[in-house]
Amino acid sequence: MKKGFLVSVSAFCLLGSTTTFALDAVEQRYVDQLTQGGAASIRSAAESIYKTGMRNEEVLDVAAEVLVQRYQIAAGRSETDAVAWLCKAIGNSGNGRYTELLSQVANGDVERNIKSHCGKAAKNMPQATGKKFVAGSVNLEKYRKGNNETAKPKPQKAPANSDSKGASFSDIRVGMSMDEVNALIGQPSSTFAHQTGKAFIPFNFKGGDTVRQVALYTGKGRIVFSQENAYTSVWRVLEVTENPNETGYP
Repeated sequence: MKKGFLVSVSAFCLLGSTTTFALDAVEQRYVDQLTQGGAASIRSAAESIYKTGMRNEEVLDVAAEVLVQRYQIAAGRSETDAVAWLCKAIGNSGNGRYTELLSQVANGDVERNIKSHCGKAAKNMPQATGKKFVAGSVNLEKYRKGNNETAKPKPQKAPANSDSKGASFSDIRVGMSMDEVNALIGQPSSTFAHQTGKAFIPFNFKGGDTVRQVALYTGKGRIVFSQENAYTSVWRVLEVTENPNETGYP
């Protein structure tokens, strides 16, 4: 009786330790960009992972595997930038699981931009603890085909405030790009823009956060976007306010 009980407990612990959770709509989008896109999509996903402070280990493992496969062959500005952002995104997680990988990339025969960002990321990481990331442990092809057990979220009834892709207003996080938000929850009901006090600061050469755009979503709330600087067309989420009574009019 006692032996049977121990076997049952052991089996339960084993199953519990290998259980994985389905990715949400935001995480799935990052994985799709990382595994199916080119350098521009990889950089976009990595930058958003960095800006939003993503900590999901499955997403980070995918990013790490993409880094492994690309850092030695990256050529040209767009590809090296994508790899550099992967290092920044992984390093920003603070997960010692990836310390050894980042150090390996930084110490390899790689392009200067990659070496610099991976080196900084590795220095800011804690000492490797627990299970280290192993190159080749993630099958990216399964994610591309969508037949990995955790590669696609299980079909669920979409929340009332979600779009057809299953993302809801509450999934939006500070740091996401405007394009990302539109892809996840669709276009807003209306928008308006206004200058900030930073527009009148002398010697504000980068021109960051001088203008903000406010997107209103009827029955959901509003999202405030800020332009990172005057030299980019990227707008990122600065503030999210949920409000079921939002009229959608400025």
